[in-house]
Amino acid sequence: MTMRRGRSPVPDTTRRACVGGAAAMLAAAGLPGLARGQAFPEDKPVWIVVPLGAGGAVDLIARSLSTDLAKSLGRTVQVENRVGAGGNIAAAHVAKSRPDGHTIMVGGTGNAIAKQLFANLSYDPLSDLTPVAMLGTASSVLLVSSNLPVDDVRGLVAMAKAKPGGLTIAHGGAGTVSEHLAGELFKLQAGIDMTTVAYKGGAAAMTDIIGGQVTAMFTNLLNAMPHLQSGRMKALAVTSPERVASIGKVPTMRESGFPDYVVTAWWCVLGPAGLPAPVVERLNRDVEAALAGGSAKERLETMNARPLSMSPSAFRAFYLDEGRRWTEVAKRAGLTPQ
Repeated sequence: MTMRRGRSPVPDTTRRACVGGAAAMLAAAGLPGLARGQAFPEDKPVWIVVPLGAGGAVDLIARSLSTDLAKSLGRTVQVENRVGAGGNIAAAHVAKSRPDGHTIMVGGTGNAIAKQLFANLSYDPLSDLTPVAMLGTASSVLLVSSNLPVDDVRGLVAMAKAKPGGLTIAHGGAGTVSEHLAGELFKLQAGIDMTTVAYKGGAAAMTDIIGGQVTAMFTNLLNAMPHLQSGRMKALAVTSPERVASIGKVPTMRESGFPDYVVTAWWCVLGPAGLPAPVVERLNRDVEAALAGGSAKERLETMNARPLSMSPSAFRAFYLDEGRRWTEVAKRAGLTPQ
């Protein structure tokens, strides 16, 4: 089990003042300020917290990354699954951990918009977490049954407009960007009325699409590929800015008449607030190296995902922008914190 680490009581202004020559006083006081961050990694394990169960996409990415970081940091890197509350149990644990770089998490879009989806959080997803590094992105895909008499997005929109409220669009989890919010954004931009059907998991939703009980859904390409390969479902469009090589004949939503429609699932590394800049920069460099040629790169590519690295400042800007963007979509779709 990971020991919880208390947040440093030293204000940011005090820590900055220590850099000029009072680091020894900080150490003497036994406080974990910037002086300790400069010594990262310390002689103890690094923990990567995963908000979902073992064996899923996020878990597999985290375990591949742990292999790469163990080599670059020269320390044991452990993966710990803390499941529940839509990923907020894991995020709250990391937010309240000691800001020394030894407790981080693999997160994603859900972290950036958690305040819009969940009430009474024990942490602030924006101010209590530090964006450390980008990992990669993956396209979603708009799926329908192979038996549905439409072959493109325009055909689906025309069918929906001919039957207001008569078509259904499924998702496997409230607030999921790659499924739920992707569908809500589609309805908003297309100006159509489709009834949203919620499932406890994308697999059940896809089963009902194949059986004709539900009309369509968005989901990530990793989930969709087995059904596309079997011919039981067909893809009308991908949501990434460019086509996806593994299904290169499928157009993008932009090519299908929606120039402003782009949805990508993305994964990242987050740490607690107050993580010193030297620690963020070290971890960002090591993650970037893993994406250039490590186990994490291979894992992402097998998932039809694209490894993507960003500088700490660029990733922070991206993280905040995605949070604002999807929070607005959630509000327009009528989603309120539950």
